Amino acid sequence: MLGFLTCVERGRADALLADLAAERFLTGLPVVAMVRDELPAARACEMQLRLLPADKIVPISQDLGPGADGCTLDAGALEQAVADTARAIAQAAPGTVLILNKFGKQEAAGRGVRPLIGQGLEAGLRVVLSVPPETRDAFESFACGFAEEILPDLQALREFLRKDA
Repeated sequence: MLGFLTCVERGRADALLADLAAERFLTGLPVVAMVRDELPAARACEMQLRLLPADKIVPISQDLGPGADGCTLDAGALEQAVADTARAIAQAAPGTVLILNKFGKQEAAGRGVRPLIGQGLEAGLRVVLSVPPETRDAFESFACGFAEEILPDLQALREFLRKDA
């Protein structure tokens, strides 16, 4: 089962999915997650992911040096996080939920977490992720009508995960 949420407010989907992943992890419910980490960043545009169940923080932005005003995704670091998550999915117990940060630009281009979505579904896991408005068309084309939209609310996410469980 594939579920997604879309939020217009910047950072809202990141926070909801990170909260859902942390809740499951801290209560001992089976989860594999690759979510945006909200720890204080050294730079305003620094991006880092939290990988569960390893509870590992992975920076995924390049340091462009002092005076740089742009942020650049470190595609190699993202791919390493994807590989780590793929290994966790391969070892996942029945009933595990897969929570992925988003179907963003990398995924719309055929990279990023895209293979993890398929791997998770093939393994029988429930998969939840965010889909920003700007990549919604690409996601809908990828999902071929097999994804369910979830209200951007923690309780709605919990209810989606309990459906037909």
